[in-house]
Amino acid sequence: MFSALLWTHTVIAVLLALCAIIFSWNATGRRVVNAVASLQFLVGLGIAGYMGANHMPLPPAIWWHLLIGLAIVTFFGVAMAAGKRAGRGGLVTAMSILGIVLTCFNLWLGSAMAR
Repeated sequence: MFSALLWTHTVIAVLLALCAIIFSWNATGRRVVNAVASLQFLVGLGIAGYMGANHMPLPPAIWWHLLIGLAIVTFFGVAMAAGKRAGRGGLVTAMSILGIVLTCFNLWLGSAMAR
């Protein structure tokens, strides 16, 4: 079961990175990216919970990975909410770019932990 969770987490991570790069530039796309990021975060919490329940050590890199995942969901959520208000284009762009950068960094961090 653990390997299936890790495989699912990896597939959704790649999907999230692609969605973030392609879709985060309009309101509907940000909604899709936020949904995929939230799903990815929940799967990551499931993996951490499984590891904790089976007394597997949770190294600091996993905690950073989870915190960065939470920041990704937050950045895309703020961008989605700010996109509904007039005059917030700069904030939307900044939050989307930060979300994309953190997504790519977190994908790299996750792949480094998998090695």
